[in-house]
Amino acid sequence: MPTAADQLPSDPTTLARRLAALEREVRELRASRRAAHTTVSTGSIRALRPGATVPDAVMAPDLGDGSGLGGFQTTSPDGALYARLQAAGLTFGATGVNQVAASGITAKAGAGGSLDIQSGMIGGSSQAHILMASGDSPLSPGNGAPMISLMWDGSGSADMIVDVSGILLPRNIAWGSVTITPSAANAPTSQTVSGLTVRGSSFFAQVSAASMVPGKEVTGVGFTAATSSGLTVWVTRINTTPTVVNWMVIGQ
Repeated sequence: MPTAADQLPSDPTTLARRLAALEREVRELRASRRAAHTTVSTGSIRALRPGATVPDAVMAPDLGDGSGLGGFQTTSPDGALYARLQAAGLTFGATGVNQVAASGITAKAGAGGSLDIQSGMIGGSSQAHILMASGDSPLSPGNGAPMISLMWDGSGSADMIVDVSGILLPRNIAWGSVTITPSAANAPTSQTVSGLTVRGSSFFAQVSAASMVPGKEVTGVGFTAATSSGLTVWVTRINTTPTVVNWMVIGQ
């Protein structure tokens, strides 16, 4: 009849290996059970690559940035840059560079439905913001429309520069040109522009004749009925030469 001893490995080496594997599995099981209830009140949890002196990541109840807040921080391999996640938001910086205002992304306290992206400030100058708010946020205009605002604050006095390196395509502006052939000399003649979708609640326009003889042959240009969908362009000249008139409709 088989006994318990018959279930053991036949040689001591195999028995030792199995015991070592069993001990390792028991340690891992205990560690996993403890991890679900781990509380770090002092010290930190660090992730450090082999041979590295700067931790890739640190989680601590106080990250030592002067705020007294706990959080999670990752650092570039050379230790020069970091990203820090705390209750105040997500901030970015360079090691050894003290900023009077942190670069980062935060939610506006008490506002809800909003996000504030800040450039940060090294000294006492100004910083740029991109503020985004949902239509029902207290920071929105109040008519249910969402908002994106470019603004600056700080002690500097220079105006903020917004440099668009590509093509700006605002939905509240439309532009183009029409060629109008006067019906008779000195007779105001019009052409209607339609099919626009200019955003806004009120509209105005600007028109200008592409002419080398303004005031001499082209005696007047104008517009009427500027709306979100189009406008009527007028030209008057002393003859019936076809005239190109440039137009622009702006909604506000």
